[in-house]
Amino acid sequence: MKNIKRAAAAALAALMLAAGSGCGDQSWSYRSGDVSLTAGTYIYNLLTSYYEAEDKVESADEVKKILEAEVEDSDGNKKTVEQYSLDGADAMTLRMIAVEKLFKDYGLELAESDYKTVMTYSDQMWGNIKDRFTGYGISQDSFNYCYAEYGVKHGQVFEYLYGKNGEKYTTDEEMIKYFNDNYTGYAYFALSMAETDEEGNSVAKSEEEFKKADSSFAEYVDMINKDGKTYKDTVLQYTKDYELTTDPTSSGAVKLDDNRLTPEISEALAKLDEGKATFIKTGEDATTMYYFVYRPTNESIIDFKEPAEDDTDSTASVQINDTAATADTPTAGTYIYDLKSGYTHYSLLNEMKKDEYEDYLLEYAKGLSVEKNDTILKKFKPNMFKKDKS
Repeated sequence: MKNIKRAAAAALAALMLAAGSGCGDQSWSYRSGDVSLTAGTYIYNLLTSYYEAEDKVESADEVKKILEAEVEDSDGNKKTVEQYSLDGADAMTLRMIAVEKLFKDYGLELAESDYKTVMTYSDQMWGNIKDRFTGYGISQDSFNYCYAEYGVKHGQVFEYLYGKNGEKYTTDEEMIKYFNDNYTGYAYFALSMAETDEEGNSVAKSEEEFKKADSSFAEYVDMINKDGKTYKDTVLQYTKDYELTTDPTSSGAVKLDDNRLTPEISEALAKLDEGKATFIKTGEDATTMYYFVYRPTNESIIDFKEPAEDDTDSTASVQINDTAATADTPTAGTYIYDLKSGYTHYSLLNEMKKDEYEDYLLEYAKGLSVEKNDTILKKFKPNMFKKDKS
């Protein structure tokens, strides 16, 4: 009996020792002051960073040894997939600490409408990944935090930091200059030269219709380039010539290397001066398309008004030159980008400052007293994911 008791006592002591030195507290991963992140949060970041590294691997030989494959980080440093994943997870988790700290310091409150929107997507996504993620140690709460709550807080801190009250306030002039340096306005309408025959087949229009298109599209170009007419004038003429009652225009602003426009339209825009037009022809026979392409001045598509106090759901774009429009005529509008309103302001500012912001968060976190849970860092490694993607 004594031997049994001694064995039990020894086993209990060994278990307690293991709990103190080996298992440790796994309820948190990183913490600083009153901010504490779960272990699942770190695992989520590790998985995200691993996926990012894995996507950089191209060679089939390297894929066989995925963790040892060499990839390049954003600073041009070469690392193994394993090290890239660990470094990335560390940086992501530190940024989360920074956002939580700044969110509290700035006295911000979680934007409930934004949070509810992303939570809807988060819940839907969780249904598809829960088995795999829980197998890694990522709970639904940790996933919702990373995917939904953190994203909203990250955006709110960004807007405060670069807004009027922030230490990195970005001026109107900076935003306008960035827009002008990087974006090109466009407006175009298109005419298809296909029609349907009696048997339901798509065939080319008649030779006369092709001649009409050649002549009319050349005329629309001259209306702007030679006669000083407006884009709306050309659209109204086009709708009259082809008996249309709605505006056929596609318009906006793009970077010419964005691939949001067809290559032919992008090439035409790149050759146009502001305020000028051209037309191009693509395809052949029934696949032929005529495009009238106009490049408005950037000044004409930018507005920088303070948003109205009740502007809580701005589309950040409105149509112009439509005061003479009626129900029977197209508005022929090109978009104005209200750079101070709604999503347009946020997305442009984010595009300008996102890298600087991420660097700032990392440096801010490094200036804090951040404690890292070695138990978690030693237990969860990238090799737990290496068979995840087939």
